[in-house]
Amino acid sequence: MAKRNVTSKKPSKAQDTWDSNLDVFHKFLELQPFYNKLASEVAFALECTLDKNGIEYSAVTYRVKTLDSLLEKIDRKDYADPFSEIMDLSGVRIVHLYASDFDRIHEMIEYEFQVIEHIDNLAEQGTERFGYSARHFTVQLGDAYAGARYDDLTSLVCEIQVRTALQDAWSIISHHLIYKRESDVPSAMKRRINSLAGLLETADDQFEHLCDERAAYLQRI
Repeated sequence: MAKRNVTSKKPSKAQDTWDSNLDVFHKFLELQPFYNKLASEVAFALECTLDKNGIEYSAVTYRVKTLDSLLEKIDRKDYADPFSEIMDLSGVRIVHLYASDFDRIHEMIEYEFQVIEHIDNLAEQGTERFGYSARHFTVQLGDAYAGARYDDLTSLVCEIQVRTALQDAWSIISHHLIYKRESDVPSAMKRRINSLAGLLETADDQFEHLCDERAAYLQRI
């Protein structure tokens, strides 16, 4: 009887990542409820402060990374120390209406939380890169958050994304088109995406002008 050649399957990179980071994933599952509570607290505080300051917004949402999403990110980025390098395990997103409100929102975040890092993705993008991105803040709960309710949360970090409604729409669509593989996008498609991003930026500016005109009209009458 002829012998069959049996070749063993080579483990996938994702499987290798899983096997080599079991402690990380176990720790994440233990902390996941606390990250969820942190995101909920940050989102609630932001909603209250936005309302108090009369800032128009369409949504404040929050989420915590899933285990699958964490595995994918570690697999893609090859982090040496995921818990100190991944800043968006807990995340909140503010979608506001007018670009001019960003400075007020920035001040509000600085006042309400301890800001560890602030990244303006749009400002950091060179002219050869496409995108229409948000501002990102990495925060911790400040001194105002004290007591048993917050004891398990104060050492954790939360990412706050701040976007206009048009930036949010762009992010949803571009995530589907180009996320994680920008280098594979053909040049012709990059040009079209850049053009659309430019149109959305122009639209944001026009909405801003309309808002100013509306305010001036209401003041006149």
